[in-house]
Amino acid sequence: MKRVWIILGLVVLLVAGGWAYVTFVDPSLIPQNASSSSETAQADASEEVGEALDSVIWASGKLLPTSWANLAPLQGGIVQSLLVTEGDWVEAEDLLVQLDSPAAQSQVAVAAATVAETEAAHTKLLAGASEADIAAAQAGVATAEAQVSLAAGRLLETVKTVEFYQVEVLIATELYNELASGPTEVERAAAAARVEVAQAALDHAQAAYNAVRGDPSIGSTRLEALLLEQATKSLQAAQAEFAVATQGATEQQLAVAQSRIQEAESRVAMAESQTPAAEAGVQSAQAALASAQANLRKIREGASPEDIAVSQARISTAKAQMASAEAQVAQTQIVAPYAGQIGAVLTRSGELVSAGQVLILLGDTGTMHVETTDLRETDVVRLQSGQDVEVTFDSLPDQIFEGIITHIAPVSTTDRGSTNFTVHVEVPQLDENLRWGMTAFVNIQAPPGQ
Repeated sequence: MKRVWIILGLVVLLVAGGWAYVTFVDPSLIPQNASSSSETAQADASEEVGEALDSVIWASGKLLPTSWANLAPLQGGIVQSLLVTEGDWVEAEDLLVQLDSPAAQSQVAVAAATVAETEAAHTKLLAGASEADIAAAQAGVATAEAQVSLAAGRLLETVKTVEFYQVEVLIATELYNELASGPTEVERAAAAARVEVAQAALDHAQAAYNAVRGDPSIGSTRLEALLLEQATKSLQAAQAEFAVATQGATEQQLAVAQSRIQEAESRVAMAESQTPAAEAGVQSAQAALASAQANLRKIREGASPEDIAVSQARISTAKAQMASAEAQVAQTQIVAPYAGQIGAVLTRSGELVSAGQVLILLGDTGTMHVETTDLRETDVVRLQSGQDVEVTFDSLPDQIFEGIITHIAPVSTTDRGSTNFTVHVEVPQLDENLRWGMTAFVNIQAPPGQ
């Protein structure tokens, strides 16, 4: 390629020098009949030079890294940490910028703890139950059994209470009927006998109640108290009956007897209203006992395949949540996608930035190439990949670098109304003093016939 420029330069100098000499220094050297021939020769030489110059394609361009990128965060925020400066070399995955993200960081910590917890639970599940676990399950069964017994006792007490008040209703009803029907001699004698029997029953009930009232080892005295109360009322009823048998019932006595019937019936209703709750308590206690027994069996048998699958699914879910939390953090970071050099830092610590705002310019300046910026559409059709070119730089005007076309853009770009095509030129032996963005000039010798 250098020889082309040298030959063209010599031709131009020789033609121009000869023409100037014979024209201005010694015109007599030109025969009159040869002037037209001289002009023709000059025209032919000029045409040859023009054709040689037309075969060369000129374009300017920029020296760029083979790989470079404008880096921006996916989320906005305040710049918390700016970890690089212009000119720094970084490795792939290096953190360059961190925006303020305490909430996202806390979510990562929570997710990590959840992963550790589920993995520990899975390990314990596979290891099987310890003696302490079995003992605790057995204690749970014993507690549930005691609750069933207690609930059954409450239900039995409720039933007995209902029966007791139902007897009261019968007694009060019989008393009322006797008062209403009037006494006879036989009834008087029978009434006196009932008073004696009721008194004896009361004495017996009182003695039974007294026997258990002060003894804490006996337990509840509710049944004895009910029996004492029933005996007392029976005696009262017998005494009232005796009074009626001897004196006859008054309207007031009949009213009192009627009210006693109503009072006894209301107590029956109240006691019956407590029965459903007592029955529900028994059912709940039995269900808790069944659950405790099933838990004990499960602990003794060990983990089933279904349990293991559920545990593994929990671990997978926890890890997915952690990945999601880490992704949220990553959106507030700028990480180097590949190794390279920081070309520009377009922000400062403490600055508020928006999502998608370019903060870092990164490029792999270890491998650079030239991209043309003004190659005309009339010239691009004369080029092909693999074609040799010469490259010069304003910063090193005395050096010519050999290059090769590696890529021709399939689509044009428009700059101030001019249609251009970008051509990539690889320059293997670049000078180390050349920098990203320097202006380059590309000279391309078009193939013959084009």
